Amino acid sequence: MMLQRLRPLALLVMLSAQAHAVQSTDRPSGSPVETTFKASADEIANPERGMYVWAADNLAAWTQAQADAQFAAGYRIVYAPVRLDAHAGHALPATLLADLSKGFAVARRAGLKVIPRFMYNFPAGETAYRAAQDAPIDRVLEHIGQLKPVLAANADVVAYLQAGFVGAWGEWHTSSNDLTLPARRTQIRDALLAALPPDRFLQVRYPPYLMAWAPQAPRWRDRSSAARIGLHNDCFLASSTDVGTYSEDPATRQRERDYVAALSTAAPFGAETCNPADAVNPTPRTNCEDILREGRRFGLTYLNDSYYRDLFHARWQAQGCLAQVKRSMGYRFELSKLRHSSRIVAGQSGELLLTVRNAGWARAFNPRGVQLVLRHRATGKVVRLALTSMDPRAWLPGQTSTATARIAIPGGTPTGTYDMLLALPDGAASLAGDVRYNVRPANADDAAKAQGWNASLGAFRAGTTLHIL
Repeated sequence: MMLQRLRPLALLVMLSAQAHAVQSTDRPSGSPVETTFKASADEIANPERGMYVWAADNLAAWTQAQADAQFAAGYRIVYAPVRLDAHAGHALPATLLADLSKGFAVARRAGLKVIPRFMYNFPAGETAYRAAQDAPIDRVLEHIGQLKPVLAANADVVAYLQAGFVGAWGEWHTSSNDLTLPARRTQIRDALLAALPPDRFLQVRYPPYLMAWAPQAPRWRDRSSAARIGLHNDCFLASSTDVGTYSEDPATRQRERDYVAALSTAAPFGAETCNPADAVNPTPRTNCEDILREGRRFGLTYLNDSYYRDLFHARWQAQGCLAQVKRSMGYRFELSKLRHSSRIVAGQSGELLLTVRNAGWARAFNPRGVQLVLRHRATGKVVRLALTSMDPRAWLPGQTSTATARIAIPGGTPTGTYDMLLALPDGAASLAGDVRYNVRPANADDAAKAQGWNASLGAFRAGTTLHIL
């Protein structure tokens, strides 16, 4: 009889234990929290994209005051010519290399990135370029070798490197030393790629050179040399050939343009407009419909804000699309939806799902992280967690991407309620802690949802909370 009385009690204890086990299993993550975000139409300054201005006529002459003013004016990318005119006949002096390092330091202190181009001349007019002098091939290769450690040490603030060195203005034409011969230009290409870290991009001026090296446009990060080389078009939209950028033959020109459009999915395309009078019977494409169509087609990442304004920028302003052009260049990440675990035990992990739309014309090309930033509501303590399974470079233009990650809470993290924020820091360790280099999503502040940009943390507040147990 006693045994029969104990059986129901034992069954009750067992069922209670099973229920407790189920609750304990669910307890770390709880029910998921989900929110959505509203896109913004504002122009937002972000790294490695947008309108650029010149650092100075020579990077060595760039001052900190100039750089700081450029950042304050909303620029995040600066063209940096480096003049080597006085050194075409000998090795680069240590003073020049030191000045170059100082120029990169100016950019870093200002929160800017640069697009360097090394050149042996800068002709003053549209006819003087025919007499421009560059350097012999052996000297060019020697100079690139000397520059390699400087570029490696400062790659964090190099957005993209224009090939330079060859011909007038370093534009790879009219070389006084025949540097545009196929074998020589390939030597220079290889030396420049070797001088850059493998995650940085080179840009060349002319499509036929790119097509000679790789007849088929490369794919994103396909491990080929071609996948590390984009195009800079210094006469974008200026004539049917973009003043010599493309072939005079219509069929060849179409193939070249198709190639550059395909290439822009794998490597950056940057540009400046120019004076159409440099071409014979030019037909410049100056209207809003032209820049909006071709900016999207070629994945325009950056554009000179200073030249050639009268015929292009001013016309876009008058027709009402200049703001759209500025918004669209490069990447433009809009947070769409966030879902995550509502509570996690310290030392354990939960789930996170993020949906992002890239409303820009191009992808992000350089390494960039995704961080979950947790701020303790009671103490203000901030915990930054890298979401290493997410890569913003995979968020393609014109598409909506969804990525998932594990939220691993370190053991010993203080318990409590944390506000959730999202950050996109620079991929370089030297800049990852500098919030000026963080990407600001193109989202509107929403007081009703407690969402908004936190400039001091360089992160966007999601308006949701995470309870750490």
